[in-house]
Amino acid sequence: MKHQKTRHHRPMRSRAELARSGPVATAVALQRMSSHMTTVSIDIYLTQNDEPARDLLSHLGWLIALGAEISATVKPGMPEAKRLHAALRTVIQMSIDNAWQSSQAGTLDVAANEAKALLIAHASLGLELIASADWLASRIRDGQARLSDVAGAEIYSPQPSGTHA
Repeated sequence: MKHQKTRHHRPMRSRAELARSGPVATAVALQRMSSHMTTVSIDIYLTQNDEPARDLLSHLGWLIALGAEISATVKPGMPEAKRLHAALRTVIQMSIDNAWQSSQAGTLDVAANEAKALLIAHASLGLELIASADWLASRIRDGQARLSDVAGAEIYSPQPSGTHA
């Protein structure tokens, strides 16, 4: 009778554990993010005005949504959070209009890079938010996104006196 080898399977690691994995995995992830951002930045500037650009808007929506949520969590009410939130609403409005606005290219490129930096700095928090970013990106890609999918500027207004959050 042959001896059967038994395999010892490691338990599945959570996304947070994977985010804190070794330096090689981190380096590979950073390289892939950098490569993807280069492609997105080129597309931002080469996309013609009034093109539908659903894929580009979906990518931007995903990344900027993550950045806006991370910023709202770690730097609530700060200018960076407000800029990213405004950029996200701009992306959604372009999706609703089914038209890229090339006049927004510079602003959205800056927002995407701010969001990327936040995602890199707070990777484990970003991993917790991926499902909601995926949902929004799919709505943008499918032409179903609405401004009501994202909170408005009222989230930055101070609570009126006498009310409780």
